Amino acid sequence: MAAGDSSDKTEKPTPKRLREAREKGQVAKTPDLATWVGLLATTVLLQMTFQRGAQVLPDLLHQMAVVIAHPDEGAANKFAAGAMWKTVGIIAPMLIGMLVVGLIANVAQVGFKPTSKKLKPDFSRLNVFKGIKKMVGVQAWWELGKAIAKTAVLIAVAWPAFTHAVTSLSNGSSGGAFEIAGFTAKTALTILRDVSVAGLVIAGADYAYQKRRTTKQLRMTRQELREEMKQQEGNPEMRRSIRSRAMAISRNQMIRAVSAADVVVVNPTHFAVALKYDSAKGAPQVVAKGAGAIAAGIRTQAERHGIPIVHEPVLTRTLYNACEIGQLIPADLFEAVAHLLAFVFGLRSKGRANGYHELPRPVLL
Repeated sequence: MAAGDSSDKTEKPTPKRLREAREKGQVAKTPDLATWVGLLATTVLLQMTFQRGAQVLPDLLHQMAVVIAHPDEGAANKFAAGAMWKTVGIIAPMLIGMLVVGLIANVAQVGFKPTSKKLKPDFSRLNVFKGIKKMVGVQAWWELGKAIAKTAVLIAVAWPAFTHAVTSLSNGSSGGAFEIAGFTAKTALTILRDVSVAGLVIAGADYAYQKRRTTKQLRMTRQELREEMKQQEGNPEMRRSIRSRAMAISRNQMIRAVSAADVVVVNPTHFAVALKYDSAKGAPQVVAKGAGAIAAGIRTQAERHGIPIVHEPVLTRTLYNACEIGQLIPADLFEAVAHLLAFVFGLRSKGRANGYHELPRPVLL
C-alpha cells in the first residue's frame, strides 16, 4: 500500500500540521456563508434605512418646497449640502453594517491571519489531468449537487411570497401607487429574508462538509506523526549525543574544580571525593566526586596540582553516598572530616602534603 494512501491516515492532525495548513490557506471555508449572512443583514439594514428615510424625506421635501418658492442661491446651496449629508446619514449605516457583517462572517470561518501563499503562482494547477480529475471527482459532484439543491430550495422558499404578490397586484387590491410601492418593497424584503435564511442553512451544511473534508485531508499517518515528533523533540540518537556531551562538559568542569580542593579521599581506586574547606561557609564542601573512570580523573588532577590524596575507604564511601557535588557535608560527619583535614593541614605545615597518604588512625563513623 502506498505511503500516502488515505486509508493509512488514521491520526488526527497535530497543532503544527493545522498551523502549516492555515498558513497555506488550506482551511474549511464556504463563500456562500458570508454571502447569505450579508444578505440577511441587508434585509434588516434596508428596513432600518427605509424607516429612517421615511422620517427624513418629508422634512427634505418641505425644505425643497420653501427653496423653490423663494429662490435664493445661498439658500439653495445650503439646502443641497444639508440634503447630501442627510442622505449620507441614511445610507452610511447600511453600507458600514454590510461591510462589518461580511468581515465577521469571513473571519469566523478562517480566523484573522492573512496569507499570501494562495496568490503565488502554482504551475501545478495547469496540469490537464489534475483538472479533469477535479471535474469528475467527488468535490465536483458535491458542488453540482449543492448548486441544484440550492436553486431548488431557494425557488421553493421564494415561490409562495412571489405568487401571493403577483395575485394581489393582478387583482388590484393593493390600492394606489404609494400602497403598491410599499407592498412591493415589503414583499421583496420578505422574499429576500426567507431566501437568506434558507441559503444560510445550505451554507451551514456546506461548511460542515468542507470542515470534514479538510480535516480528513489533513489527517496523518503514524509515520508522519513519528517524523514530526522527531523534528520537534529531536532524534533520540541526537538527544543522547547532546546529553552525553553535556555530561562530559559537566564532568570536566567538576574535575577541574579538584585543583582548588584541600584533599581528595579515595577507596583506593573505585571511589574518590574531593573536599574544600572555607571558613566562611562553616563546613567543608564536596567539590567533586566520582567512581571508576571519573575517580581516576579526579586522582590524576589531584596529582597534577599537588593535592594530597588520602586513602580512607569507609569515609570515602560514606561521603560519596551522603553528599552531592557542591553540597556541604552533613553535621554527623563533621568529626570524621575534621580529623581528616587536621591530618592534611599537618602534612602541609611540614611540606609533605603531595602524593598518597594513609591516616595514622582510621576514621570511626
